[in-house]
This record gives sequence, C-alpha cells and structure tokens, in this order.
Amino acid sequence: MSAPADWTPERLADRGQITEVLYRYCRAIDRIQAGHLIGPVFHEDALIDKTGTPDPVAVWAAVVAQRHPGVPAASHMVTNVLIEFLGPDSAFVESWCLAVERHPPTADEPRTMDRVYRVRYADRFERRADGLWRIASRTFLTDHVMAIPLDSAPDPLGASRLTTRRDADDPAMRMRRELGLPPV
Repeated sequence: MSAPADWTPERLADRGQITEVLYRYCRAIDRIQAGHLIGPVFHEDALIDKTGTPDPVAVWAAVVAQRHPGVPAASHMVTNVLIEFLGPDSAFVESWCLAVERHPPTADEPRTMDRVYRVRYADRFERRADGLWRIASRTFLTDHVMAIPLDSAPDPLGASRLTTRRDADDPAMRMRRELGLPPV
C-alpha cells in the first residue's frame, strides 16, 4: 500500500511522468521506432530480461528493430500501472500489457495469425541527473499467449475505414505533422 507521502503533488507528477514513459514505450514498439526506446524510455545502460538472463537494452532494441518490420500490425496497451517509490529517485513499477500482433504465414504456420500476448512488465525506474524518469531494468513476465487464425471473411467496412500503419505515414503521425508537433 502506498504511503501518504506517495500522493503529494510532486509524487503525482512523478507518477504521471512514469506512466507516460510506459505509453511512449507502446507507441515506439507499435510504430517500429526502436530508436525512440533508448533515451526517451530506457536509460542507455538499462538491462532487459525476457529469458532469465538480462541483456543490454541496445541488444534488445536491435532485435525489436529486426523482428517488428515482419509484423504488419501491432497494438500494445498498458494497464493497471502500480508504482511503489523506493526512494526520491527510484521506483518499482508493475504494469500489465495486452499486445495483439498480426503474423504473416511462415514455413511452420501457413496461415496468417493474430497473436494475443498478456504480459506484465516488472520495471525499476530511476530519475537521474537530467531529472527524467526512465526504465533502468525491465523483466518481461508472460502470463498467456493465444494464437488465432485470421478470419478470411472480408471486413464489410474495411475499405471505408482509416487503418493504422507502423511507420511515419500512420494517420496519427500525419496529423501530428499537420499540427506542427515534433516527429516521434
């Protein structure tokens, strides 16, 4: 349970900054912007553990940059963010993520598959000399993975909908440019 000191105006601002880092992580993964992971999301010396053996964040980001262009659609959603402050500039953050990825056919699986990943992130956040909160270490915890063959029936409204893209031509990215917002 959080202590009363964890709910001061300063701590509320810290909570907001930490939560936004998690959201920026999702956008960087979904838009295949591996370069937006180190610096805005992770400290340069962060460690990422998906297997029980942590890797430097740069190694993991290179794998993301290589793997995700082969995934034509992805959506990561972070929920249930629990923040426990360990000190003035450190926190343990546990958050739940639901990710849906479309995977094209492979030699092992001849059908297009939607994979639904239910995972948790166990993160140690730190605020360092620049005053910004970033992830210093992350452990990926997989709760459940479900693979669903793509329904081949055409979407009756598909042609009339704006659809997402995993690059700078995504409609939201175009809108940002039109509004004069900096690229992300």
